[in-house]
Order: sequence, then structure tokens, then C-alpha cells
Amino acid sequence: MHKILVAVLLVFVVGAAEVRADQAPLLADEVGKAVADLIEDGKLAGAVVLVAQSGQLLHLDAYGERVLASGEGMTTDTIFRIHSMTKAVVSAAALQLWEQGRYELEDPVAKYLPAFASMSVLNGDGQAIEAVEIMTVTDLFRHTSGLAYSFTAPKRLVDDYSGPRLWGGTSEQFCEELAKVPLTHEPGQSWVYGVNTDVLGRLIEVWSGQTLDVYLEENFFGPLQMKDTGFWLKGDDMPERFAAVHQSRQGGVVAGKDPLGQAYAKKPKMMSGGGGLVSTAKDYYQFLQMIADRGLRFERRFLKPETVKLMTTNQLPETVPQIFFGKEQRVGVGFGLGFSVVTGSSEGWDKSAPVNEYGWGGAASCHYWVSPEHDNLIVITLEQTVPYNWNMERVLKPVIYGALSQ
Repeated sequence: MHKILVAVLLVFVVGAAEVRADQAPLLADEVGKAVADLIEDGKLAGAVVLVAQSGQLLHLDAYGERVLASGEGMTTDTIFRIHSMTKAVVSAAALQLWEQGRYELEDPVAKYLPAFASMSVLNGDGQAIEAVEIMTVTDLFRHTSGLAYSFTAPKRLVDDYSGPRLWGGTSEQFCEELAKVPLTHEPGQSWVYGVNTDVLGRLIEVWSGQTLDVYLEENFFGPLQMKDTGFWLKGDDMPERFAAVHQSRQGGVVAGKDPLGQAYAKKPKMMSGGGGLVSTAKDYYQFLQMIADRGLRFERRFLKPETVKLMTTNQLPETVPQIFFGKEQRVGVGFGLGFSVVTGSSEGWDKSAPVNEYGWGGAASCHYWVSPEHDNLIVITLEQTVPYNWNMERVLKPVIYGALSQ
């Protein structure tokens, strides 16, 4: 049985919002009970949960343990590997450069990365043949390029997406090697979750003339006051606040390994645009609030409202009505230029999700979602549990929507 460490809700400033002990008491109570049950049931070591609405922070609390092996308690400033939550940030950065006229969305990827000029694709027999369709930048944003991950690729391509040959060098070397791997399908013809945003990260470097970490720091992290967000642990106190990865087993959660094998103690050779960031709940909130406010934050325009709309509304072609992971069909869920988007009744996938809700998650079971229909409700749930599970989102979503409706 793990002791729940409930953070004291003192008043502090996060942008223009303040956390007050007397705000949303029902919400705090219901969320606390739900997370406590997950910890008591051995499904969770610890977590941080943030809830905001209409630009006001309603709830921010820490539960359980940051490092199970040593019993270190979770705190609201705990730093997490956010993995694929990185994708939305990098997508926003790429779209910022699009607004500046650095490229067009329908440009071929090969226009900027020549290695992609001659791609092959697997046919129905699993043989590599010359690709007919051209991979565009839009395909990278919405995961319709034909690129995959090792866990979404056909068996024949699993090794091609694994190991140091692909992941051990710079972003430029990554793209050079990646272009040699056959596509899983013709670009634009299907949806396969893959390394698309890592390629976007390299394109940001090409378009801006800066490394990805520098571009993000100057144009997002600094202006958005995301002081604990980056590709490695820069600050002296950051290692002390870094959450350990835990492994979920039948008997409960135990100490585990980083699922991507990444080192965060020093600057990596390649800044992974698809999954390399570390962050905190408060930092990531600043990014999501900027998106919810249609690209405006701290009196600074980061993105135009029409650009944010491209991110937060479905951009998949009619031939790709929903996203999927093998047999996992996410009914009523499409994909914009950076976020998944609920497009219709999601009873077959997530019955608590309202239409137009957008979000995503990360490999160690982090989740976030935003509902424009609920006065821009923002929810962030951070933990470090592998393999990936839906426990926090599935448990908390109906609780939070229910509490706010009372």
C-alpha cells in the first residue's frame, strides 16, 4: 500500500491563473479519490494531475511516489519524460515557420531532405517496390506518410526502426538512414503512427537554420515560461526532481527502465522531435493554454487562430476516417496537424470523450486532453509507467467532466 502525498494547494501564479484551496473542492476530492484507488490497486506509483478551465487553474496536485524504490514523494514540480507529448510542441513550431513562408504544407519532403526523393513502399506481398505517391509535409503532421515505429511497422521492418543505426546519430543522419526504409503504405493512403515528427524536427532545423533545441527555447519555452522543459536536464536541481520509470506487472508497479533508452543527463546528439522532451505539468499547461487561446499567450502571438484550427480539427482525408493501432480502432477519432481529435460518437473507443476534444499522450502513460466545448477544459495527467496504459485517462475523464457539470 502506497502512501498518498497530497500537495498543499497554496496560492501561486501560473501565467494569469492562481491555484486556490477553495476552488473546485468537489473536483479535487473526486480526482484525489480516483488516483488513490489506482495507487491502492497497484496500478500506479505516483502522478501529477492538473485541471484548468477558461484560463483558470482549478486543480494541481501530486500523489504517491516519484521514485518507488527510494520512497521519494511526488511533487507538483516533478519532471517527467513526456515522450510523444513532444509531438504537439514540435508540430506547433513547424507551423510557426509555415506562417513565416519558409515552406508550403503540400511541398514534397524531398524538396528539403533530398534523401526522400526516391522512396520504396511495401506491396501486398511484403515486397519493396518504387513508391508512386509523393510524401508531403502535411503527411508528416498527420501520420499519413507511410513512416512507422518499430511497434507499428510490419514484422519485416521492425529491425529497420530499431537500434543505433537509426537512432545513434544526429537528426540529419537519422533522416538519411530513415529514407532507406520502405514505407508501410503509399503516402496519403492510410494512417500509421510513426517517426514523422522526428522528420519534422529535422525540417525545423533546415527551415530555421537553428538546432531544434535552440529554436524551441527561443520561440516557445522561453516566451511561454517553460523553464523546466527541454531535451535534457539542464538545471542543477532537475535530476533531483526527475521521476523514475516504473514497470506495470500483474502484482503491481515495480522499478523499470526508460522505454526509449534515452539518456537525459547531457545534451543528446539528436533532439527527438517525436519524443525527446522532459517537462512538468505546469510547463506543459502553458503550451496547451496557448493553443486553447488560439495561439496567444502572455500578450504574444505564437500562432494565428486559423493555424491552431488546423492543429485541433481533423485533417485526415475521407479515405482515412479514423486512427488505429493494429486492431485498436479508435472509433470517432481523427487527427489534425498535431493532435488527435474526436470527430463523432466515440462509444466504441472512449465514451466519455466529447466531440472536438483534442489531445494525445506519451509512452510512459502520460495523457492530456482539451475540450473546447467545456470552456477550454485542459487536463494533464503525468506518470511514468510502462508499458503504456490508459488507466489515468479512462478513470479521470468521466470524474472530471462529471464534477465540472455539477
